[in-house]
Amino acid sequence: RFIALSGQEFGDLNDFGHIAIFEAESLCPVPTYNLAETYHWINRNRLITQFNHPREGDFNYLAYNLIGDKYWTTIEVVNGSGKYTVINEQMYLLALANGWDVAPVANQDNHHKRWGDATTQTGQIPLTGIWADTLTKSAIINALFKRQVYALEVKPKTDRIRLKDFSIDNVKMGSTYRTANSSVLIKVEVTAETDFSRIYLYKNGLVYDSTNILNQDSVVWVKNVPTSNAYYFIKGIQVDDDRFWSAPIWVEYQPTQDKLVITPNPLKTRSKIIFDCGSELIETPKLEIYNINGEKIYETTNSIYEPPNRLFNWDGTTNGGKLLPNGVYLVMVKHGKILENKIAIER
Repeated sequence: RFIALSGQEFGDLNDFGHIAIFEAESLCPVPTYNLAETYHWINRNRLITQFNHPREGDFNYLAYNLIGDKYWTTIEVVNGSGKYTVINEQMYLLALANGWDVAPVANQDNHHKRWGDATTQTGQIPLTGIWADTLTKSAIINALFKRQVYALEVKPKTDRIRLKDFSIDNVKMGSTYRTANSSVLIKVEVTAETDFSRIYLYKNGLVYDSTNILNQDSVVWVKNVPTSNAYYFIKGIQVDDDRFWSAPIWVEYQPTQDKLVITPNPLKTRSKIIFDCGSELIETPKLEIYNINGEKIYETTNSIYEPPNRLFNWDGTTNGGKLLPNGVYLVMVKHGKILENKIAIER
C-alpha cells in the first residue's frame, strides 16, 4: 500500500535554487528570483516545503527567514541517482547553524519515474523515513510539518535503517523541548539488516559523543547530558558505509522568574530572549539592548507568548535595521521588574 503526495518543484538554479512544495492547489505564481515573496506565499497558503539539493550560495546562503521557517521543514542531505548524486550534509549543518528548524531528507530526483530503488553513483538507495501514526496523507503531512523525519541510504535494496527512537526526556525528534532540569536523558534506538559501525551524537553542529558498536544491527544508546541551550541530532554509519541522519531536537533551558535565557548565544542570525513573567503581566514587557558604551541601540515591546514563557526574537540589528558588529551587548527586559543578561554577536 502506498500514499502519494502531489508536489511541484519550484525555482530556477540561476536564481535562488529549487524547492519542493507539497499539496498546493495551484502552481506558485511568484517570480523565481523573488525569494522573499516565495516565503510569504508559502506561509499564507500553509504549504509544507523542502529545500531541494541546496548548493553553496542558494537561498541567500540559507540565511534565516522567520516567515519561511514555519513551513520550510525539510532539507535534502542526499539527492540523485546514477551519475547525478549530490551530498548536502554541509548545507544541513549550515541551515541549522543559521537558525532554520529543518529536518534531513534523502530523495532520488531521477526524473524517470523510477522511485524507491534507484541508486546513487556509489550504489546506495536514498530514502526518507517518516514517523507517521498511520499510512494516510494527513498523517504524513503532519509528520513533515512536525519535522519527524530522517534521511537514510541503503544497499542492498533489501536493507532498511529503522530509527525507532531518538528522544530527549521522551520528547521526539523534530521538537523543541523546554526544561528546567539540570540534565536531560537522550535515547537512541535503531535497527537495520546491515550492521552498524558507529553512531554519532551531534550538538550544535559538532560531534559531541559517539559509540562504537561494530557488528551490531540493533543499537540502543542512552546518555545523560547536562542541560544547555542546544540542538542535538544523530548520525549513524553502517559497516558498508551507508548512513542516516536524524532530525534535531532543540533544547531550551527553562527560565525561572528571576532569570533571562538567551538561545542561541552567541547570536549568528537570530536569538530568542526568553523569560517567565508569571501568570499575570504587571506591565507590557519591553526589550532593550545596549552596547558596551551604555548606548541604547534597540528596543521593542513585540513579545510572543509561548506558554509558560514569553520571548522576544532579535536578529542583531538596530531599530533601523542596521547589522550590529560582533561583540558583547547588554540585554534588559522590563516587565514590572528588570531582568538582565549579556549576548554576544559572532557572525
